Amino acid sequence: MPIPAIKTATKDVIQRIGGHEAAASITRVGKSSLSDYGNRNSPLIVPVDVAIVLDCCAQHPIILAAMAHAEGYALVPIHFGEGHIPKDMAEFTDKASQAIQRGFEALEDRKVDVHEAHELVRCMGDVIRVAEHIRGSMGKIISENKPCLVDAPAAGAA
Repeated sequence: MPIPAIKTATKDVIQRIGGHEAAASITRVGKSSLSDYGNRNSPLIVPVDVAIVLDCCAQHPIILAAMAHAEGYALVPIHFGEGHIPKDMAEFTDKASQAIQRGFEALEDRKVDVHEAHELVRCMGDVIRVAEHIRGSMGKIISENKPCLVDAPAAGAA
């Protein structure tokens, strides 16, 4: 079960927003419950309504993404399909390059440890996020049955 990943995500979000006291001030639960939600020795898991409030405060769906991943899904923002295609392609190239580099670094000693695996999962998540954004952009072009005009790169841009 991917419960440890949900607990880790919960701890990360609580830390991001300023700790248990700050999190308790914006949710319906207290510091003790919040502590239990991040504790791998506790059977309690953060309720979805609390996860939504925490993720909104953190300005990123960290807990909900872990929950989706536990069910074999990935979150895709509803605004996908909007944006600048060349910028998105450059970001995809950058994220994919980082993931490949981390993969080779992890393999240097001929074993992938837990820390390296976590880093690779994070990097691959970045690649998937950007790829889904590009897929959304392409889907919009297809569904509207019209091309997307792309500005030429600025002079001197690499």
